Amino acid sequence: MHHRIPERSGAAFAVDRGEAFAVTTPEGRQVADLVAFVRDDPDERFSQSYTRDLNGTLRITTGDALYTTAGEPILEITDDDCGVHDLLFGPCTGWMLTDRAHEDGVQNEPGGCRENLALALEAAGVTERVPDTMNVFQKSTVTDQRYFDVRESPAEPGDAVTFEAAKGAIVAVSACSAKGVASGSSLGPIDLRLPAGTTVYERSVRNEVTEE
Repeated sequence: MHHRIPERSGAAFAVDRGEAFAVTTPEGRQVADLVAFVRDDPDERFSQSYTRDLNGTLRITTGDALYTTAGEPILEITDDDCGVHDLLFGPCTGWMLTDRAHEDGVQNEPGGCRENLALALEAAGVTERVPDTMNVFQKSTVTDQRYFDVRESPAEPGDAVTFEAAKGAIVAVSACSAKGVASGSSLGPIDLRLPAGTTVYERSVRNEVTEE
């Protein structure tokens, strides 16, 4: 089944061991943030640092796995059109989008991926803190063995990454809220291809903000 995550929103869903799902950037360039929790023990969750360590690389692609805080694989990448994803940066959050300037000025967003992922996960029954994310389609670089930054995403329209669950998991994905170099100043949606009948919990902090 297909589900579209609107711009600046997040969605959470469950997958059984052996089931596959795909994350697609339909318009190209748009970055997606992804986290995963072991369904039977959400205290065990995706670990950005252990994923770098156990794969021995700063970028993961087809044949690599996402590892948990217990050093166990939770998702495996079985197909990857883009091949460029970030494992260095955390998810954007409210203070970043309020205080950090970009080419069009200060965004002044009420929240970012961390908040959107948390809201979607809470709706799916996961209340643990959102860890640092796999930033799908985000290109990050390291120079002089010291400095790192974000470059424009190379993802083309329709590029997809397919994951297979190594454990029963609750997964959350967001269409990144941060305007800037990676996704550009015109933010877009993210598409999911999911097993038939999957329940999707979609949320956005923008919908939680009420006018006084």
